[in-house]
Amino acid sequence: MPKLVDHERRRAELLAATWRVVRARGVEGTTTRAIADEAGCSLSVLAHFLGGKDDILVAAQTAVYQRIVTRAFGLGGDLSGLAALRAALDAVLPLDEERAADAHVNVAFAGAALSSPRLAAARRDSHRAIRELLRVCLREAREGGELRPGVEDDDVIDDFIIFVEGSTLLSLVGGWAEEGRGERLSRLATAFVGQLGAPGPPVV
Repeated sequence: MPKLVDHERRRAELLAATWRVVRARGVEGTTTRAIADEAGCSLSVLAHFLGGKDDILVAAQTAVYQRIVTRAFGLGGDLSGLAALRAALDAVLPLDEERAADAHVNVAFAGAALSSPRLAAARRDSHRAIRELLRVCLREAREGGELRPGVEDDDVIDDFIIFVEGSTLLSLVGGWAEEGRGERLSRLATAFVGQLGAPGPPVV
């Protein structure tokens, strides 16, 4: 009897193998052979589940964004408003091995997107999805009377993305993680959310 394969599970395993290769070799050095070897499968199996190299890279970039987003907006549990926004920052900043690994892959794809229209388009799609989730947090905060007057959603969302991606680049490329600046990032995250709030107890 043919062996039954859990398609989604196998696909996730192949994407995880792709991330490991990207971390080790960069996007430019990532080949389908290297991914197949990392995953312990044949090229034909890799192609069956993920397609050609360009398809694999786009799928891997989209999946790592989704992984980051799930952690950012799924781990907050019952949190809402500014508390959810603060939890999202904690979840995406490269403050431990897991978060740093995802951030490493994300930075590698960001560089590759400069010369790949498909990767660039996929990143824009992912950013649009993230923006909508952040907009929900801000709407909840506004409805709950948490926001100070004059806060503009798009400005906050732009600053959130700039803060996350800038601090990620400095941590991974500039050596911030090795220099023990994680506590500073946490303080900056708290300050970022705190300056949005109406007078009252700080968001922690």
